[in-house]
Amino acid sequence: MTEDRFLHQLFPRLGAMPAEVVVGPGDDCAAVRARPGRLLLLAVDQVVGDRHYRLAGPDADPPALAGRKLLARNLSDIAAMGGVPLHALVAATLGPGQDEAWLNAFFDGMLELARATGVTLIGGDLARAPHDTVASLTITGEVADAEIKLRSGARPGDIFLATGGFGNSFPTRHHLTFTPRLREGRLLARHPGVHAMMDVSDGLFLDASRICRASNVTLRLDPARIPLRTPQTTIAQALGDGEDYELILAADPVTAAALEQTWPFPDVPLTRLGEFRAPDAAGPQVTGPRGEPLQPGHAGFDHFQE
Repeated sequence: MTEDRFLHQLFPRLGAMPAEVVVGPGDDCAAVRARPGRLLLLAVDQVVGDRHYRLAGPDADPPALAGRKLLARNLSDIAAMGGVPLHALVAATLGPGQDEAWLNAFFDGMLELARATGVTLIGGDLARAPHDTVASLTITGEVADAEIKLRSGARPGDIFLATGGFGNSFPTRHHLTFTPRLREGRLLARHPGVHAMMDVSDGLFLDASRICRASNVTLRLDPARIPLRTPQTTIAQALGDGEDYELILAADPVTAAALEQTWPFPDVPLTRLGEFRAPDAAGPQVTGPRGEPLQPGHAGFDHFQE
């Protein structure tokens, strides 16, 4: 079982979506008609102790960074849709080793980022569990109808671009300290020539493959152009490590060139990594720059396979 395969089987069982659901399951956020011209974005994500951060032992991560990461992961989903975050609800289940001080520090990290990004925590739930520590956050946001970006809009001839750098997220602690690309997502949302967008949480290769499948296109990716997080990062790590929380996007050639020339964020590079083509008989996929099979080493993170 893989996550993608299970979801592919699950989604048809959900039935037809109500008319007010503009974007249903399968994207970074769902989108519901809120008022004329505006869409309400909804997403949920979680952090699991000793899976998304180190919970116990001498190398345990500070609980404030774990709480920060919980909100930041959700903010990254809002950014991927081009939206502005609004509200959040948190459900936290503590294992036997976490006390009141740990929980307060967990919320300290979350609330600090919430204040910095204009998010209001409006509710939630707390519980105890016999073993695991798991926290889940549901976020809402808003975006204009004309600005929402989906995974399914990439077209043959579009340029594949990415923000930031990739690989070695856990050793560098980037996975705990990353900045959600909200400002970049809002700028990209205002460009009609940006046809598709998503964030990279499970690995550049795997998430780019998801754009290809959603859009029915093939991506010719040049691995040599991928910006590496550190000089020690390998291309295989950049393709497969995950937890980068950068934006990847498809833009028409004119828009891509304009973005490259006018990109206003010198601290976050925007890099051209490839081009989308019509799929051949092999179907939508990610290949090398000449159409050759791409062997990423580790193809990305899958919770059901790790």
